[in-house]
Amino acid sequence: MGFLQEAEMLIYSSQKYEEIYMKINKDLKITYKNIFLLCAALGARNGSTAPVTKRGREFRASYFNESEENLVYTIILNDETYGKNIELFNDPEFRKEARKIIEEYAEGGMDNLVENVFKEKWNGIKLDEKYDNYDVDIMKYLIANLNKVPF
Repeated sequence: MGFLQEAEMLIYSSQKYEEIYMKINKDLKITYKNIFLLCAALGARNGSTAPVTKRGREFRASYFNESEENLVYTIILNDETYGKNIELFNDPEFRKEARKIIEEYAEGGMDNLVENVFKEKWNGIKLDEKYDNYDVDIMKYLIANLNKVPF
């Protein structure tokens, strides 16, 4: 099941939100892959996926530590379409599809952040440079989202 540790497995964020990824990385000192995983978990939690229309930065899935890898596998296993079938993890074609699933959850999660957190601070290209409480806004949203009853 450890296909994420294959050296050639690349994961892509969306170019659409590249500026947000870079700002969070630079200002909040959160690694790129952890921003991606946060968005993927948020997207999965809310059942939000969105197609990645244009690929942005890439990183190797082999960079995930064990707990990050477990998060990715959990998200994939809980996917409505492909989840619950652990046998698929042995299929090389499914591995490509699994990468797409996680990328789409990350895109959906970032869509959620833009819509619910960044709102008027995002002009579709970049975040407001003068505003410096993005970390507080993100944390408030995540805490509120964690406490939300799922049904």
